[in-house]
Order: sequence, then structure tokens, then C-alpha cells
Amino acid sequence: MKYLATSFALAGMVLANPVPETVAGATSPDTFKIAKVVYGGSGCPQGSINVDFTDSRVLPIHFGKDFTATVGPNADPADSRKNCQINLDLQYSPGFQYSVLSADYSGWADIDAGVKGIVRANYYFSGQTDSATTTMGIQGPWAGKYTKHDDISVALWSPCGSEAMLNINADVALTPLGGPGSGTIVANKESAKFTQSLYVRWRQC
Repeated sequence: MKYLATSFALAGMVLANPVPETVAGATSPDTFKIAKVVYGGSGCPQGSINVDFTDSRVLPIHFGKDFTATVGPNADPADSRKNCQINLDLQYSPGFQYSVLSADYSGWADIDAGVKGIVRANYYFSGQTDSATTTMGIQGPWAGKYTKHDDISVALWSPCGSEAMLNINADVALTPLGGPGSGTIVANKESAKFTQSLYVRWRQC
């Protein structure tokens, strides 16, 4: 299997959000909708996430409290990593294809010194072997909100047509296990849920 990967090692870095644009000379499709969302994993039991869109270029994903990793003397080792596999079935006007241009993340973490948090996502289209992976590390001590912006420089385009399944495998993790330090990442706190906004761009086939 062929993988195209781009990695980031950031610690709570805040970067400006991009303005997603269509490829030069192209327009977004006349019709666009999320036909179906299928998801599952230790961090996203049924009914725990919400996927919406503001227009044909921005796909916000809101995770619930289950998407929370914890470590510490009294923590269950199974809670040190939580993952969520999301399959988005997008339908749009024929003759277009799209790619993920970038992604923004926001969440909350409380991590002791000596503990490291990881926020990771892998993107690919069903039926294709190429993928793009982004990774962020948050080194303790850290307490408060964080934001992360990923420029996905490798363009992965959906098949030409009027429907495409975008797959996102997201996970959060904390290390080390069994140490004296404690940590929590991507928890609900003061109504601040973990969110992931995908920015997409379009081109005509």
C-alpha cells in the first residue's frame, strides 16, 4: 500500500486559518450534501459526534466526551488512547472532484510534566491507496485550550463523479503509561468540545 504522509511536531501552536479556495478556473458544484455518516471506535460510540457543513468547502466535526484520553496512577491503561473512524458519504453535482486542503483542530488538555499528548488524523478516499497523515504533539506541562492547523500539502483527490466516500481515522493518545504523571486530552471543559474542521477544494473533472 502506498502512503503519502506529512507530519507536524507542534506544541499548542496557533496558526491563522486559511480561506479555502477552488482550483483556478473551477467552481464548486451546484449541489452538495452529506448523504450519510458512518463512524465507530473507542472514542466515538453511536450518537456521540455531529458532522455539519456551512457550505461546500467547510466540514465541521464535533466530538463528544468519549473522545478523551487519560493517563495517571489510577487511570485504566485502555483509556490512554481513543480513536474514531469516520466515513463521510458526500454527494454533489456530476463532473467534480474534491480534496482536503487543510484541517483545523481545537480542544483542551491538562498534562503534567513528563507526559506527552498526541493528536493524529489519517485521510483517504475509499477505493484509493494513497493517504495523508497529520500528527501533533503536546508536551506537558500544559493546561488549557489548544488549536492546531494542518496544511495538507499532498493533494488527494476523490474519484470523478457525483459521490465519494471520505475516510478519516482520528485518534488521541497520552504517554507514558504507568508513570507518576497524569494527563487528560480532548475533554469536555467549559462547553469546549474537541472539534475538527475540514476545508475542501473542488475542481472539474
